[in-house]
Amino acid sequence: MASALSGCGVNVRKAGIAEPPTPPPESRRVPVRFGELQAKLRRGDVIGGYVIGFTCIGPFDPITWTSGRAMMDRAEVADLFHEEMSTAGYDVAGNPNRLFEVAEDEERAELVVSAQITDVKMNVCRKMGWWLVQSDIVGEEVEASIKVDWTVYSRLERRMVLRTSTWGYHAGGAATEDGKALAMEQAFAGAVANLAADPGFAAAGFAAPDARSTMPALETGGGIGRAGPAAGMATDGAARLQAVRLPALPPFTTPIQDHAEAVTGATVLVSGGTGHGSGVLVSRDGLLLTNHHVVGEAERVRVVLADGTAVVGKVERRHKPRDVALVRIEGRGLPALPVRTRPLTVSEDIYVVGAPLAERMRGTVTRGIVSALRRDRLTGLEEIQADASVQGGNSGGPLVDAQGNLAGLTVSMRTVPGSQASAGLNFFIPIGDALDRLRLQVGGPEIGGPEIGD
Repeated sequence: MASALSGCGVNVRKAGIAEPPTPPPESRRVPVRFGELQAKLRRGDVIGGYVIGFTCIGPFDPITWTSGRAMMDRAEVADLFHEEMSTAGYDVAGNPNRLFEVAEDEERAELVVSAQITDVKMNVCRKMGWWLVQSDIVGEEVEASIKVDWTVYSRLERRMVLRTSTWGYHAGGAATEDGKALAMEQAFAGAVANLAADPGFAAAGFAAPDARSTMPALETGGGIGRAGPAAGMATDGAARLQAVRLPALPPFTTPIQDHAEAVTGATVLVSGGTGHGSGVLVSRDGLLLTNHHVVGEAERVRVVLADGTAVVGKVERRHKPRDVALVRIEGRGLPALPVRTRPLTVSEDIYVVGAPLAERMRGTVTRGIVSALRRDRLTGLEEIQADASVQGGNSGGPLVDAQGNLAGLTVSMRTVPGSQASAGLNFFIPIGDALDRLRLQVGGPEIGGPEIGD
């Protein structure tokens, strides 16, 4: 076919497929996912030649670009990306073969790879018999090449970490609209395979191994949506063997106004998935609590401290039914809140700290009272109801008592029917239950694991 179409009206670049890289020993596979797809071509641009005749040497009619800035179906392209990258050994988030929770799986991606089609070439030939009956096609030949400009964005560092370009080529198929589309898709797959072999991409996709954590891993509560009580409890018995101890911090005994900066200083912003939430430091060496729905299935999240310093946090433990997660950041001597061991009572004054609606609002403090102590009607788990104002972005942030001691974590709010306005019915996870589900104990005798923090 290469020789038959060599005289076509456009020069198709016959790009080969490079060998995929060999991951360095003990490297960490960084989760990646496919992002956006665009075509930097104008409607009417000539991208190839088409001929029907005795031979494939022309004259050719022009093939023009007719899709504007859109390209192939994004879902089809994302499938090709997943297949080629997975074959090359990368960890690709958002497996299209999963029937459920595909979007949830995508949230764990640390790198987002977007594609811009900057060059497309295609030649199509339909060979006829010498008897000049157009319906008697004796051969069809199609070839296509695509150039893709790639951008790789780090969600944790919030910057582009790589820009590169690759070509893909495909020959074969029918000279029909479907055949032309298939040729372009396969050429795109070749460009993906060549991206997988790019040394710069390999360096980003296969990172240095993590330092080994001293904390035993704990992950409970899979499934779709919020599980019933049995789903969380079924694994709790085995998890008790993995409990570890946090040193107790001296409790605050004077009104919160005396040390408001210490309370807001221990509150952090956590970015995971597509949005942001809040969190609270519970040890001076960098252990913090937040919601499971804030970190999702991510292994790493972006954490912004009260002074604006952004660091990467590693998710150490998570418990989905209780909607809590434990994250570790590097550091010593960090501000941390003492944990209140007594349950809250109805009508107590409380304060909530977090980043409502926007990241720039981090450190916002609101005040209220404990309205009720309830159990979730679906899970049967304990909840604190309070009227302190919270919004999206407060999730995972601290609920503290009148002295500033940590008493709970923000988890949800009720809205006015038909609007996004808060109904003043806000719910919080009791801190004791959050720690218990993550198998953390503050002070007291050690249970099956080392002391964490200082």
